[in-house]
Amino acid sequence: MGVTAAEIARMSGAVTRPTAASIAARAGVPGHDVRRGISPDNGRRMAIALSVGLLSERSARALAEDPQAFLNATYDLQDLVREIMRARNEESGVIAVA
Repeated sequence: MGVTAAEIARMSGAVTRPTAASIAARAGVPGHDVRRGISPDNGRRMAIALSVGLLSERSARALAEDPQAFLNATYDLQDLVREIMRARNEESGVIAVA
């Protein structure tokens, strides 16, 4: 069995069922309108993205309009997060040495 929008919303803890359903439809998640359509793995991935704010109505529209541009933006975001982590690690190293 697949995962429903209500289950995705419950897993995310961040959105309502109608919002999860709307985002799934906008983003073009396969099978968003039938219970057996969204695989448990994709439902889990969607819930994780919703819970941290990476998937929203706006990002779902961007994903639907240009999936490759959306994917490229996520790579850039990963690079930014890695840079933030690196800077924090350097700061904590300097503080530990001082």
